[in-house]
Amino acid sequence: MFQLRKVVVRGPGMPDASLEFVAGGNILAGLSDTGKSYLVHCLDYIFGADKLEKRFPESEPYDQLYVQFANAVGSPLTLYRPLSGGSLLAYNSTIDDVAGRGDVIVHRRFGKSIAKDITSVLFPFAHLSEAQLRKNSRGETQRLTMRHWMPETLVDEVAVIDERSPVRGRPGYDLTANERAFAYMLAGRDDAAVVSAERNDVIAARLQAKISVVDRLLKPLQDRATPASEDTEDSIERVETAITELSAVLEDHAQTHGQYQDQRRTALEDLQKAESQIIALDELLARYRLLEARYTSDLDRLDFIAEGSHYLDGLQTVSCPLCEQPMTGPHDHGAVDATLQEAARAEAAKILSLRADLTGAIENVEARQRFQSDRAESSRTLVREIDEAVAALMTPTLRGTEARMRQLIERRVTLETARSDRDQLETLTALRSELERDSRTPRTSATDWEPLPGKALDDLCTEIEAVLVDWGWPGKGKVTFNQETYDIVIDGQPRQSHGKGVRGVLYSAFSIGLLNFCRANQRPHPGMVVIDSPLTAFSKRKRNAAAAPDGAGVDPGVEARFWASLTRVPPDIQIIVVENKAPPDDVAAAVKFTWFAGEFAEDGERYGFFPVRSDASG
Repeated sequence: MFQLRKVVVRGPGMPDASLEFVAGGNILAGLSDTGKSYLVHCLDYIFGADKLEKRFPESEPYDQLYVQFANAVGSPLTLYRPLSGGSLLAYNSTIDDVAGRGDVIVHRRFGKSIAKDITSVLFPFAHLSEAQLRKNSRGETQRLTMRHWMPETLVDEVAVIDERSPVRGRPGYDLTANERAFAYMLAGRDDAAVVSAERNDVIAARLQAKISVVDRLLKPLQDRATPASEDTEDSIERVETAITELSAVLEDHAQTHGQYQDQRRTALEDLQKAESQIIALDELLARYRLLEARYTSDLDRLDFIAEGSHYLDGLQTVSCPLCEQPMTGPHDHGAVDATLQEAARAEAAKILSLRADLTGAIENVEARQRFQSDRAESSRTLVREIDEAVAALMTPTLRGTEARMRQLIERRVTLETARSDRDQLETLTALRSELERDSRTPRTSATDWEPLPGKALDDLCTEIEAVLVDWGWPGKGKVTFNQETYDIVIDGQPRQSHGKGVRGVLYSAFSIGLLNFCRANQRPHPGMVVIDSPLTAFSKRKRNAAAAPDGAGVDPGVEARFWASLTRVPPDIQIIVVENKAPPDDVAAAVKFTWFAGEFAEDGERYGFFPVRSDASG
């Protein structure tokens, strides 16, 4: 078994969008349109879906997905996959410790390929064995993959309230294999020993009609068919490997470019600070020079007063600057000369002292000017060096890498299209041959395949009943399993016959009960269950109340006890519930609880899955 620990979505120049999870119970809740269901789509994608089903404005700048798991002994496993599609990289480390290039794995195998895929990495990590499942009524088998367990373990917001079987999942070609994957969970025994049998006898006219339909489907495929290449699968894998390698190169360039931009921003800030200091120091120095000139002028006047009083007689007829007496006649200062000279010398000494201090201040300012000038020049040099490095980074080689990436993506699309056409052509051709053979050959009666193990089914139903009792389900809560619909029946009423709100709760009880059954009986199971919106459509209407439009008729205490049950999930398994509704405060405190507040987010609250909200999101 394994558990989810962390999901991180990254994009160049964007803050990480990450979620963390713990063993036991986890709740992710929040308002609509905040990206809660994006978690389920990310897990579906990392588990091998061809493409990421859901994209919205906030997710557009992001192009990388990292998902970290932990197994029963606590060892980490990180899977990386570009959001644009293609192969994955696997690392035996946490997301924070991812370094270098991990092991390349394909998202799923095609044809007879034996390339490493999600299942071949996750199963050994979780100590799960490889298994073979019967895929049709003829007894042909195929390999068990993680995708066959998705209906029971990764339940999206549509499936949880849908009327389809929680075992079979979406309609498609894997219905029988999904049923047998469920049987493998119950019994711990796969279909490797099954021997393929012939098909039932089919009416000739009906076979001819099928042949006509196949012919119409074959014609356009034959018209555009290209010669098959023996290494088509290898070519596609090589292209996907090259895309992964080029993605890593572009990611490294993006990180380096970001580092250069950070360094350039810091250098520009230092340059601006230095230039601001230089301007301020220039202004201060200019003021100091003016003050120095004033001191010099004052000293010259004082020197004249102290030493040049005998020159006063040669002045024009003006008032004496000392005593204000007219200087037209005899003019003698008498005894004031000595005192005046003494005062002038004292004042001059004071000014000389001030000028000495000023000279020191000027020298200090000039030194600071030189320091800031050196700092500014160093910053300019660093900016030039960074600009040159960025220019070197954006060389024709890098542009060629980007062009090569576009070519590889186009090549991958072409190869996958050709492979798909050839696979369909091969399948339809084989089907036509089979139909023709069946129309000519008598057939035996249909094979009666072994039913699901009765004792294991009874034990599973008991576990589901225990879940319903724990949730306070009204009535007896007697659970049986219908092997025709592959769904549960509660108190004699099929799950499908309930309204969508009750169907969601019962689907959840089935998935959690199956997890508990496998844990208690040491049966194969991934070990984790993710359920999206099991309570959103649930109506808190008492059982004896009038029937609600959606068919809900469940005691209002079920929801409260559902939340409370998440506080008692054992640490060796993991249940993750995604909901619009917030749990009670005591439950939120007892589990790993994350809340998306949406447009009403306050300081310290998270808006949604992505930290940056787009105005186009609504």
